[in-house]
Amino acid sequence: MKKLIVVGITLFMLVGLSHAENEKRKPSSYAELVAWYKSLEEKYPNYVEIFEANELYGLGKATGGYDLYYVRITNESNGFLKPEVLFLGSPHGDETVGTIGLYWFTKWFLEKAVDEGDAWMKWLIDNREIYIEISHNPYGFDHRQRYDANDWDLNREADYDWRGVNSELWGSVNGKTLWKFINNHAIRVGADFHGGARMILYPWSSTHADAIAESPISGKEYSYVPPDFNFYHVASLRLGDYMGDYGGDLNENNIGTIPTTVGYEAPGCIAAWAYGANVKLCPAEDEFVNDERFGNYDGCGILWISPEMSRVKDPSEWQFGDEEKGYIAEVIRFVLHQTDLAQPYIRWLTKNNSFASGNVSVEWQVYGCLVVDETYIMYSFDGNPLENGIKGKLHDDYRGKYKGGTYWDGKVWKETIKIPENATDVYVVALARVDSVYGNVTLPSVYGKNPYLRIIKERTNESYVEILNTSDGVEVIKGRIWWASPLLHIKVGGITKPKEGYLYIMGKEIMKLPSDKTIIIGSMNVEVKGTYDKVEFYIDNQLKFVDEEEPFEWEISKAIGKHEIEVKMFSDGNVYEDKLEAFLIIP
Repeated sequence: MKKLIVVGITLFMLVGLSHAENEKRKPSSYAELVAWYKSLEEKYPNYVEIFEANELYGLGKATGGYDLYYVRITNESNGFLKPEVLFLGSPHGDETVGTIGLYWFTKWFLEKAVDEGDAWMKWLIDNREIYIEISHNPYGFDHRQRYDANDWDLNREADYDWRGVNSELWGSVNGKTLWKFINNHAIRVGADFHGGARMILYPWSSTHADAIAESPISGKEYSYVPPDFNFYHVASLRLGDYMGDYGGDLNENNIGTIPTTVGYEAPGCIAAWAYGANVKLCPAEDEFVNDERFGNYDGCGILWISPEMSRVKDPSEWQFGDEEKGYIAEVIRFVLHQTDLAQPYIRWLTKNNSFASGNVSVEWQVYGCLVVDETYIMYSFDGNPLENGIKGKLHDDYRGKYKGGTYWDGKVWKETIKIPENATDVYVVALARVDSVYGNVTLPSVYGKNPYLRIIKERTNESYVEILNTSDGVEVIKGRIWWASPLLHIKVGGITKPKEGYLYIMGKEIMKLPSDKTIIIGSMNVEVKGTYDKVEFYIDNQLKFVDEEEPFEWEISKAIGKHEIEVKMFSDGNVYEDKLEAFLIIP
């Protein structure tokens, strides 16, 4: 009996240890965290690259003997020169949520985009370069302390209003690596994670105390406001709402400029430098930047936000949670929202290469912005709609507003196109003009008339051109007002009966169902319209009938349960396919 008890306890301990290992959320060291990332690089070699950025720039190791590993996440097979975003593991080593959460974002994102083929995640990995610095302070992370091995504060050494607070100006290898990296890239959106409070912070940090403006949302007054205050503020409010309230509410009480939110100034912090240290483009900041010594920072002009994730700097492992709830979920949502903002884009809800007849309804959503000023479609039946198309209705519901009309607002834009009798194809492009109101600088008497943010100039100023020599090659960023969707192609014809999402009894259409599922009770014909050489009818991939003359139709018989109805249409050497799922009750 004793032996059974011992065996039972041993098995319980082994199972418990195995479960704990599988559920481990916090690495025990920087080396272990790097190893976790490297395992992802091995699993996803075409999507993840890890490199020692400090050695890349010939800077040697950081104090304490550390290499500074950066991670690039993108679909390498379709090239580079994509909009870039950058996220730093916490500069303060004892603030762990962001540092650890970024790994879990990476793992979750790759699984969604590559393994599961999630359409939105796949689009992002195809069209963005996501960079992560695993930890900006590996020594502090290993020793769970704020400072590095020199007792320097790595968020006070940047060349913007540097005042020598627990630091030397770009004294650390960590800081030198960061500014060289940013100057060798065209970063649009960035962040450095923090802890010890629950806030979302944006510039300024210690300058322009007398720059005062009101929130365009609530009218609340803020000081230390930057020239792009309105965009920073509205974007951060939307971000805070999307992140959730696991760690506490994020609203206008704890979202804002750094001194007005945390209650003290932070001279030399990364956020203010990354945003405003390009003094060639932002001459009002020249007095705060030692560009005579270090050269101009061409890579700056970044939408840089510093989230304070958790009131406890180093939360317990159970608080990290997973992708659904906890700090990991909030880091995932933070990175997704900020990655999306890097550049406007349009995605179709209507399936490409689908079929229609009579009329076709197309649906689209606008991403990567805060407000959709105007949107419309161009369509044609014989080629490129941008060259010879018909313009649809102009939708300008949100013109002049600060938010609305985007995917983030749940807005779906719709348009119905009437198809002429002789048409065989429909080609559609959706266009959108976004964020126009943000081209207006807050306090132009202080800052001048041009926005500092790269992403604002790109979407509000057609004459804006920026040429950057980057690690990916020469990147040319040109301003444009209108953003276009991919070309949507719809074939005229296909399965016209039964229709998706309807109930049929003995071949008669009875009603539209609340879901997209089709229900067929009793025998009925599958009907196909269009001009084809022949049409093949399938049930669950089994060929049932071939029709070589119009009208193309076939009667379904003897089928019970869920089945897939598919047709293959042959025309001039091409094969087109249309299909739908239906629940059949045909004795």
